[in-house]
Amino acid sequence: MLGAFAGAMLVPACATAQDAQAERLQRQIDTLQHQLQSLQKQVSESKQAPAQAAQVSAAPGGAYAQAGGPRFSKAPIAMPAGVKLTWGGFLAAEAVYRQHNTVSDMGTPFTSIPYPFSPQYSEPEFRGSARQSRISLLVEGALDPTQKLAGYYEMDFLGAGVTSNYNQSNSWAPRLRHGYLTYDNSDWGFHLLAGQSWSLLTQNTVGITPRKENIPLTIEANYIAGFDYTRNWQVRLVKDFGPAVSLGVSIENPASQVYASTGAIGNGGSLNGLIVNWANAGSSFLGSGGYANNFNTETAPDVIAKAAFDPGWGHYEVFGLARFFTDSVFNCNPLLVPASGVCPTTTANVGNAGSHVTVGEGVGGSVLLPVVPKVLDLQASVLYGRGIGRYGASQLSDVVVASDGTLSPITAFHAMVGAVAHPWAGLDIYGYAGMEKADANVFNSAAGPVGFGVTTLNNAGCGIVTGASFTGGASNCAAVNKEVDMLAAGFWQNLYKGEFGRVATGLQYEYIRRKSFDGVPGPVSTSDNVVLASLRYYPF
Repeated sequence: MLGAFAGAMLVPACATAQDAQAERLQRQIDTLQHQLQSLQKQVSESKQAPAQAAQVSAAPGGAYAQAGGPRFSKAPIAMPAGVKLTWGGFLAAEAVYRQHNTVSDMGTPFTSIPYPFSPQYSEPEFRGSARQSRISLLVEGALDPTQKLAGYYEMDFLGAGVTSNYNQSNSWAPRLRHGYLTYDNSDWGFHLLAGQSWSLLTQNTVGITPRKENIPLTIEANYIAGFDYTRNWQVRLVKDFGPAVSLGVSIENPASQVYASTGAIGNGGSLNGLIVNWANAGSSFLGSGGYANNFNTETAPDVIAKAAFDPGWGHYEVFGLARFFTDSVFNCNPLLVPASGVCPTTTANVGNAGSHVTVGEGVGGSVLLPVVPKVLDLQASVLYGRGIGRYGASQLSDVVVASDGTLSPITAFHAMVGAVAHPWAGLDIYGYAGMEKADANVFNSAAGPVGFGVTTLNNAGCGIVTGASFTGGASNCAAVNKEVDMLAAGFWQNLYKGEFGRVATGLQYEYIRRKSFDGVPGPVSTSDNVVLASLRYYPF
């Protein structure tokens, strides 16, 4: 059923030691080419300048239209000498089939796979989509033989507007994937990146180099459970110590997944004589047109440091991160707090408030091994820490509100392994396995145990279909997410590669299992089988 849809962007294969050396040589060649192009262009422009000046002076209306605004000339835009433009991207025709309906497009929400009580569990899901179609532009310029400036922009159409739907016009919003500038100095071995890009902790294929990230080859837009990444604003500094060692540090835009459900303190909720605020509705470009998300009260960026090693065989990384979680807490008037600890939300309840910051941290690493050079590559990565859920593809919770009102980090572990084979030119066969697991973080209160992973929550209804569960009523299924496990396998094959670009086809199968914490009467789990296919044309 899905065979008619196929193809996707072939993510660059894992780099070998020869690839790393070739890249360093290519950088030197690019610099020399930029110098030669600059000299050639200066000579050409000196010859053409008189003719161009005559054309401009003869143009009707001068440089501006009669209405007073600037207008475009029919002549090509003259780029500065030495500037190189490289267009990229693809057009995609894709499809996805899920055994159980997650009401999603080409990205599966791993932690929202339905349990049997839900009507979505008995509904298979099929969607056809062109929304991963992508366009990119790389702008490069050599300041001199050792200094280089570059800018990179990339977008797709996986954004959702207020009125986006599949009913008729399929009007999906464009989405910013990357938008950043870089400065490189080969004499100093120094690199600067500023803007939106893959997080520094995302694995690279060589060094710590933009556009050399080792991204899973999946059609699945949410990649693989256990794959650690973000694409967000950052300022990154990297220093190379010879060809084998690179050290980097970045500050990155913060965001946090706060657990707030049955048995936990929600935003604006009350417990132990406290009222807690950790999120506010967005405004002024964070929400408009009646559509406003809540944004957490972040007060400091995430800080990440990484060391990368390319000793001659394989690529190795170690990294650490620090995070800062902030909320504000209102301390109720003790005379008005009942035995339950629920603070009255009235104007007569006059108390005091203050903000609290708690720190989360994590450590991790990865390896990339060319077991059979240019034929078989293996990879593995791990991340362990407190408050690291945001960086996993499954998006497990980062923190939970503690009994004292502070945001308490949740301990978690992420792991992923993968293999990519290249039997012949134009074919990649891949397989990945990953998992993300969180530990319980429970506190005592006047109302009993609260927090993340409370074992007294009701899981009895997760496997029972009732009229209430079909109408949005009580389902008796708390099922707090504890773990996500995932297997994925697929291939990419070039159908055509020549002077008119490239056409690629691909097919992928994935199995996802979602597990809960203990409850009454015990833990529960659910799973989904997913098949994805794609056909993509790369004109550049």
